[in-house]
Amino acid sequence: MKKNLPVTSRQTEIPPGVTLVSKTDLKGRITYANEAFVEVSGYALDELLNQSHNIVRHPDMPPAAFADMWRTLQQGKPWRGIVKNRCKDGGYYWVDACVVPVKRHDQVTGYMSVRKHAPPDAIAAAQALYHDMAAGRAKPGLRLPAWLGIRSGMRLGTLFVALLMLVGGVLGIGGLKLADDALHQLYHRQLGPVAAIGKITARLGESRATMLEIRLARQRTGQDEALAHQIARLRAHRDEVQALLGQLAVDSGQAPPQTQRLAAALTHYTDEGLQRVEMAAAFDDPEQIDELIRQRVLPLEQAASAAASELRDALDTAARTAYEETLARNARIRAIAIAGILCGLLAVVLAGHMFIRGIVDPLNASIRRLNRIAQGDLQGEIDLSGTGESGQLNHAAAVMQLHLKVMLDEIALAARRIQRHCTTLNTVLYSVTEHSEAQHDRVYAAIRALDAAVAETSDLSERAERLLHLAGADGAAPALADETRELATATRLAAFGAEEVAGAMHQVADLIVENRGEAQRAWQASEELKCVASELNGLVDFFAPGKSAR
Repeated sequence: MKKNLPVTSRQTEIPPGVTLVSKTDLKGRITYANEAFVEVSGYALDELLNQSHNIVRHPDMPPAAFADMWRTLQQGKPWRGIVKNRCKDGGYYWVDACVVPVKRHDQVTGYMSVRKHAPPDAIAAAQALYHDMAAGRAKPGLRLPAWLGIRSGMRLGTLFVALLMLVGGVLGIGGLKLADDALHQLYHRQLGPVAAIGKITARLGESRATMLEIRLARQRTGQDEALAHQIARLRAHRDEVQALLGQLAVDSGQAPPQTQRLAAALTHYTDEGLQRVEMAAAFDDPEQIDELIRQRVLPLEQAASAAASELRDALDTAARTAYEETLARNARIRAIAIAGILCGLLAVVLAGHMFIRGIVDPLNASIRRLNRIAQGDLQGEIDLSGTGESGQLNHAAAVMQLHLKVMLDEIALAARRIQRHCTTLNTVLYSVTEHSEAQHDRVYAAIRALDAAVAETSDLSERAERLLHLAGADGAAPALADETRELATATRLAAFGAEEVAGAMHQVADLIVENRGEAQRAWQASEELKCVASELNGLVDFFAPGKSAR
């Protein structure tokens, strides 16, 4: 980077209301500079034109600041910052600079920099920032994403609401499905087997009672039909227990291990107990029936009942565990739903805050700026905040405000030049008018003297004519007559010449009078133009106070 040296500690203060304006081409060469910029920089206008704008760059300015400026400008956006510039004599001045692209037919043709007074607090903040940038400690500020706008915000808002509805629907439907699954498992894995175990236990009791009835029937006579009925009922109990056992074994892959033990105990009970009792009853062997009941059936029944109780306890424990897991899962779903609702509300609040900050506030700022411009106020603060469409509108309003300020500056400059030229012209016209008055007086004095001479010459001519007539009448000598005739001729010629000179002098006098009138009219026109320039300055002061005072 070019370093302009030497530098001094002499600071030039930019008065409030003074605007420094310069324009460059796409390569940064100065194509225009207003009087205020020329005066503050210390350079002559010829020294600035066609020179690179870094001719006023101060060595204290970090390269990163200008890199950010050019990066912003190349994106077609205006840039604003506090800048320290160098004067020709090495001094410096601080300005609040706003640089905007200059476009023609939507094509960037150059750049315009509009600078004004920088307040002390902004200068102090800029000095601290530039010091950190030079030391490599500067951190980029928090900026809203450039894509955030009304269109993208509406799209994101719609997607966010749709996502919330989708997530809420998934959680709701998923929760109902989980509840259905929990009820299904509770019924088919716990309540169903518990009911089957209850029936099995009841059939075991009924089978024991039936076997006791068979035993008693064998001790009586004439009970063959009752015995057959009891054997059939015992067989029905055995088949029903086998069916219930099969029902318990349907879901054996997920059944607790107590189910297998109960199945084994029931199988032994039916195969080793009930079937043998039925066979003994069929062969009418009461002693064997008693022995089978005491030694086999009752122990096997007790083992089966114990296995059934164990399975019932296991199922009860599993049901309690499933119930607790369901409650915990529902609590987690409820917590997730509450957290999702809170996160959604927080996201909506943050999105609303970002939308207001990045879209609505800049849009309102643009509206206020346009209202101030419509009221003739071009001195408002330049705000380049905002993203998306509102940011573009804010930038466009700022660029329009700066262009209008520069146009007013140029108009004020032209008005001041017109005033100076009109003052000079009025002075010259006043001198010409005075000189014309003097010439008019002298010409009219000469004309009066010439008219007197013409009158005398005419009188002499008339006398010569009378003398010639008298000489001819008296018969004077020829020589005297000739001399008298020559004198009369000369007198007439002199009278004619005096009349011609007098006519020319009258024409000169008329021209002087006419020129004096033209000079007076020109002076009046100059005064009117001066008044127009003064009114133009007043109009400039109305839109941008302080400009015409420079």
